[in-house]
Formats: sequence, structure tokens, C-alpha cells
Amino acid sequence: MVPNSVAVDITRFVDSAQPGWVECVLRDAHGVTWTFVEKVPVVTTESLSELSTYPRRGLLACEVVTGQAMNDGSPLVQIDTSRPWGIESTDGTTKFMIRREQLLNE
Repeated sequence: MVPNSVAVDITRFVDSAQPGWVECVLRDAHGVTWTFVEKVPVVTTESLSELSTYPRRGLLACEVVTGQAMNDGSPLVQIDTSRPWGIESTDGTTKFMIRREQLLNE
């Protein structure tokens, strides 16, 4: 089964240690910006390096926890990035409320 994914912006290359590490940014449904540092192959199929042009589009695998709606009626989903691959933001957060359109493979 293909996991759900949430779209992120890959903002910069941070470390060339194999297989390469990049910084990614997720903007949640409330406008909060979350930062992740993750291995290149976890967030994209592209071969990225310090010479690549940024930002680029990336994906973080996640699991849908719940759904709800904002006051304006727009659909939201809570996701957990700790499942299936143990991804967490730089401050250790793994659950995020996002707009349904940010979710892929649902």
C-alpha cells in the first residue's frame, strides 16, 4: 500500500553525508511553518546537491489521523509523519493539521 504524503518545499541542501540531507518546510492549515531535515531520497526522487536550485517540491510520507472542518467549512485533516517512516520536525513534532488539498494519495 502506498502511504499518504504531504507536499513540502525543499528549501536548501544541508549536508552531503550519504545520501544527502535537505531542509524542508511544511505550512500547516493555520499558517504555522514547520521545518524538517531529512534524507534526500525520503522526500524526492530527484538527485539533489548543494548545486541544485532551491526551493523544490518534495513529499513527506504520513498517516491520516482524523478529519474536520475549519470555521469557513474548508476540510482539514490531521496527519502523523511518525508513521510510516519516523519523520519529525526539527522540534520533534509529528502531528500537523493541514488542508485536505495538501494531502496526496488519499
